[in-house]
Amino acid sequence: MNLGRDCSATGRELDFVGRVTASATHEIKNELAVINEQSRLVLEFLEMAASGKEISLERLHGLISRVVARVGQADAVVKRLNVFAHSTELERTACEAVSLLELMVQMFGRMAGLKRVSLELSQEHPAAVELTATPLQYEQVLWSCMSAALAAAQPSSILRLHLERDDEILRLSLKGEMTGPPQAPPAELLDLLGASVLAGPGSLNLEIPLNPPPEAKEGA
Repeated sequence: MNLGRDCSATGRELDFVGRVTASATHEIKNELAVINEQSRLVLEFLEMAASGKEISLERLHGLISRVVARVGQADAVVKRLNVFAHSTELERTACEAVSLLELMVQMFGRMAGLKRVSLELSQEHPAAVELTATPLQYEQVLWSCMSAALAAAQPSSILRLHLERDDEILRLSLKGEMTGPPQAPPAELLDLLGASVLAGPGSLNLEIPLNPPPEAKEGA
């Protein structure tokens, strides 16, 4: 056992889980703040009606509809966070690449929104692909690639993601208007999957072998 490497990997994983969780809980907090504000307005309407004052049922309906919509959005964030939390289960040694990519794109949306960048994931992708890696390893690489592409992206632009399978290679491309070539993710992350990255003007391309070499698996 390489204790130094194991401690480094654990610290990296904890940092990643913390950043993703913090982003998700910020989303939930924002939704709750709006729900609280709208609920207070609904309460004011009801108090006015109770005192005999005439109220606009149309406005009341609109307020309640917005509360219901925000509850739905907060619930969606909680469900995504719950799926992500299961990524840390130690017994999981493989993952489904397509659904986890969709999850990570959704969870990264807030980060992209801070820079006014929109994420567009192409719906033309494989139905399902099993990857020989833990969910957490795969998610870290995806998050790192999106972070690198976002750092290089022009504000108020669109970052397009496309996933495809070519025989025993899984390819993810991230393309958009960028100020320069994005910085490649750290080698220690890519090594977890036996993956490689090619970054160029306006694009970042990730390649993951579906049957990585033994040393890649041991590096986990």
